[in-house]
Amino acid sequence: MLISDRFIWLHLPKTGGTSTARLFRDLDIPLITVDPDQSDTKHESIENRLNSLQYEEARETIITTRQLASWLLSDWHHKTKKMGLTLPFDPVKSGLFYSLRLGGTWVAADYWIHYFKATSCSRVVRLEHLEKDSNRLVLPLLPQGTKPLKFPSVNTNNYSHKIEKYFGRNDLKRIHQNNPAWSSWENKIYGSISSINQLARFKAKLSNLNKLN
Repeated sequence: MLISDRFIWLHLPKTGGTSTARLFRDLDIPLITVDPDQSDTKHESIENRLNSLQYEEARETIITTRQLASWLLSDWHHKTKKMGLTLPFDPVKSGLFYSLRLGGTWVAADYWIHYFKATSCSRVVRLEHLEKDSNRLVLPLLPQGTKPLKFPSVNTNNYSHKIEKYFGRNDLKRIHQNNPAWSSWENKIYGSISSINQLARFKAKLSNLNKLN
């Protein structure tokens, strides 16, 4: 979470929060505090910080999002590759993610939308357009004379980001059906929801078959 006298930038996991935090630490702008990367408090909602945070309704609330299918892939890869957890992939095909903060259980991704009250945030930055959206939506809230924001690349979670490699058309349909809040929000923010390119899906399945032979 980033907190200033003009805005609060919420940190939905797996949406470039580490890059954002590093950028603002480097900028070192007065009256902007940045939660430590190693602290779980960085993922708290505004309500959970009210005891230690003087929140004013007039303050802008910002959140970064990404398309649901891509978010599910990123979360699963982070927990299996970076954290070393052994997790099945089938629940992900139903729009579920493995939640450690809830005691180690599979939960619909909509959990985060409700937790952060994401649809009520006044400004939404798309991870796929992080720099462009941040300069359009966040830069005007920073002190006059602040240079355009340039985000560092700190993502070391390497995997194929093509959703067709992991999901079929029916998987994606089920994912969105099980997460109506995120799906509706995604449609509003992006103008559509993710879809499967059938040719890319066919090529991905063919590639997987070749690897088995």
